[in-house]
Amino acid sequence: MKTKEIKLAITAIISIVILYLGIIFLKGLKLFSTDNIYYIEMKDVGGLSKSGEVTSKGMAVGQVKDIQYNAESQMLTVAVELNEGLTPTVGSYATITKEMLGAPKLNIVMGDNPKALISRGDTIPGTSGSDLMTVAGNMLPQIQAIIPKLDSILTAVNILVNDPAIKSSLENLEYASNNLKATTDGINSLLTTNVPQLMSKANSICNNLQETTSRINSIDINGIADNANTAMINANKTMDNIQVFTNQLNNPNSSIGKFMNDDKIYNHIDSTALNASRLLEDLRLNPKRYVHFSIFGKKDR
Repeated sequence: MKTKEIKLAITAIISIVILYLGIIFLKGLKLFSTDNIYYIEMKDVGGLSKSGEVTSKGMAVGQVKDIQYNAESQMLTVAVELNEGLTPTVGSYATITKEMLGAPKLNIVMGDNPKALISRGDTIPGTSGSDLMTVAGNMLPQIQAIIPKLDSILTAVNILVNDPAIKSSLENLEYASNNLKATTDGINSLLTTNVPQLMSKANSICNNLQETTSRINSIDINGIADNANTAMINANKTMDNIQVFTNQLNNPNSSIGKFMNDDKIYNHIDSTALNASRLLEDLRLNPKRYVHFSIFGKKDR
């Protein structure tokens, strides 16, 4: 009987140890403490409990050891045990995160300087944070206040949409859009057809102008100017000669002036011309008086 009782006792003890270890395993508790303890002060832990999970950068890095309430400061002090080798840096802080269907977790956001470390037993500042449910709960009163306004806005929009003036404006807008499209098509057609032709003609005109300019540049302008200057000088000399001739005509003492102005000379010339006319007439009527022809020589008269 004693042997059976001893076996039953041993079996009961082993069962109790296995049950204890199972409970610890399920709760995530550690059998052996690492003494890597840090404290976090928060106003609200958001339902965080002992043995709660501690995360950092999405990875489990420890668990909550204890939560104490300080009546003087009205703050909650959360003792967390982090994994061995993990040391928070200066500037780190802790927040409460909560998934839709999960338990609250304590998340530690590490500081930027990896070389400035916080000593064990020091306090890390904490914020209550805001999970999705809390944010939704805080926004619910605001949403409820907005709903009547949304209803009024929708009613006004419905009235505005059904307004005939809006429909007419939309039709006018469509008409203006069609006109704008037609104008744009016309401009595109102009740019693709007429403008190249105009540019071609402009290029031709520019080429002709350039050729004409080249011809003008090839003309001896200086020579033409010298010739024109010479012609002007000759014309001036001719005008001077004409002026001298005119002065001689007007001068009664000059030969030409006497010839042009003396009546005696005119009468003498007129008388000479009359006598010459009479001589020619007599020569025509009596040629034998003046011209004699002889085959055998000259006959003495």
